[in-house]
Order: sequence, then C-alpha cells, then structure tokens
Amino acid sequence: MVPGHRPDGRVVLPLLDLPVNVPVNQTAILFVEHPAHFTEGRHHHQSLHEIFYFLDAADYWVNGQLIHLQPGDLLVLEPNDVHGAMPVPHKVRLIVFHVPKVPGDKVDAPVGARVAS
Repeated sequence: MVPGHRPDGRVVLPLLDLPVNVPVNQTAILFVEHPAHFTEGRHHHQSLHEIFYFLDAADYWVNGQLIHLQPGDLLVLEPNDVHGAMPVPHKVRLIVFHVPKVPGDKVDAPVGARVAS
C-alpha cells in the first residue's frame, strides 16, 4: 500500500482494509506479552477476526503451517483459522485486535486440527 501524505506533514500508511461481513457493535484492542518459551494451545474463533501486530519476532502455527514473524508484521486470522503461539527463546509482545469482540468465541482444537471455513 502507498503512504498518504497529509497537509499537516503526517504520513499515513494504510496497513489493512478487511471486510468482515458481520455486524460490529464492539471491537477490542489488547496488549499481549508471552513469556519466553510460551506455547499456546491451538484454537480457533467461530466469529471474530484476529489481527496481530508484532512488536517482537515470533513463531505462530496457523492452519498446519509454521509462520515466522518479525517486529512490525501483521498476522490476520479469519474465523475458523486454527492457530497458536509457538515457543521462542524470548518474550513476545503484540497488539491484538478482535473484530468484532465476541466473548466466549474461542474453541480449543485438537493437535493437527484444521477447521473448514
């Protein structure tokens, strides 16, 4: 995407334009910090999109693939994407967006599971 230059001197770079096709009456933005060597159980969400902005390098398991992420990377997860954090030797800080916020939307997935969309 191309940065936009504003008359007041700011530069704005659009990072994501994501249609969610669901009513959004609430969203959530979270700061998350995983300790070194943290492993998150694989899971998916039934309705919400998760968008991760990484402040540190991280490894994530998404739909059967290991993804190596660097600071500044975005990871966009759609409903039913099976995912979980994989261990790395340092803490991992990230900003997490839930669109829409849906309490109780997380579903644990057995190892190796892949949910059909």
